[in-house]
Amino acid sequence: MKIQMYFLFFRFSGVLVPGGFGSRGIEGKISAIEWARTKSKPFLGICLGLQCAVIEFARHVLLYKDATSTEFDRTQHQVVIEMPEHNTGTMGGTMRLGRRTTHFNTEESIIRMLK
Repeated sequence: MKIQMYFLFFRFSGVLVPGGFGSRGIEGKISAIEWARTKSKPFLGICLGLQCAVIEFARHVLLYKDATSTEFDRTQHQVVIEMPEHNTGTMGGTMRLGRRTTHFNTEESIIRMLK
């Protein structure tokens, strides 16, 4: 199955990983993101898709093999945390659509300069 998926992905120019709820399909999303990163293909992660990108990077670049989100499991490397106001155990209705304040630790942040 993985080989078939690889050849399917090979035909595309980029990958979009959408949002979702819960842990179903997370490892498949992470595999698709790893493929895009290692093949230098364009990638867009929306909501949970971007969280999966953080997990993929932590696992395969930073070598935190147990990296995950607090939403799915508790490990030493919690690279994605739940929002403090999130009602744990309740799926849906938790997106803030950009209304959350972002604090930058440095003035030299490229993302901050794009603001």
